[in-house]
Amino acid sequence: MSTDTFPVVIGTCLDAEAIWFNKIGENEHRPVMLSNGAYAIREGLDPLLDLFDRHGVKSTFFVPGVTADRYPDAVRQIGDRGHELANHTYSHMSAVGTTREAEKKDLIAGIDALEKITGERPATWRSASWEFTENTLDLLIEAGITVSANYHDTSRPYRHERDGKPLPIVELPVQWHLADAPYFLYDGALPGRMPRSAATAYEIWSEEFIGSYEDRPGSFYHQTLHVQLIGHPGRLRMLDRFLTMIKQHERARFYTCAELAKTID
Repeated sequence: MSTDTFPVVIGTCLDAEAIWFNKIGENEHRPVMLSNGAYAIREGLDPLLDLFDRHGVKSTFFVPGVTADRYPDAVRQIGDRGHELANHTYSHMSAVGTTREAEKKDLIAGIDALEKITGERPATWRSASWEFTENTLDLLIEAGITVSANYHDTSRPYRHERDGKPLPIVELPVQWHLADAPYFLYDGALPGRMPRSAATAYEIWSEEFIGSYEDRPGSFYHQTLHVQLIGHPGRLRMLDRFLTMIKQHERARFYTCAELAKTID
């Protein structure tokens, strides 16, 4: 990766209702809770895509297979506007505690759901809640995934290794404080959570961007957004200001996950 540029990746999750599935008990009827996710499709996606267009940003959209099956037109729209489509499992349920066979089935089903719509198999993958099992890396390699956006261990991209030998998967690390969920994820059924102002998120994100840009050679900035959370009017205004701020830094360049991974040895 060249030090002449400072890479910026915007990873956007189109979870829709899938993010709420693990908060609903079996046979529970919770249409209002699920409607939090439906906002992504009904209200959030179009203005977010328009905002990206205005700034010339190509994002990587992480889509669970169940969301792709429910909203194929939304997936097509994202692809038609030039963004990368990446897999985000099928069910958006954690694989921790499941069998290898169950994890593989969910992974492949998620990949297949996107391929059915786009005609292309995604190269990039994000787990549900950024969790791996002891089988995950091997399953990703078997499935042909070459880019992971899950680990939190560095502020620089790297290639996974095993026994000192490189594996065919590039890691683009993420950070919780650079996601929108810690500030905006809220529902009456989520005790202890309180939504925070868009100004708070802007302050933390911009501090981290500037610090990384000025003080951390070889690093990059990886933003994580969720359409149902960031797609509200006040938050979109904040994101507009944030992207404007980034573009004022001459070395900053926007990449999709797949584009940036190609620069990693």
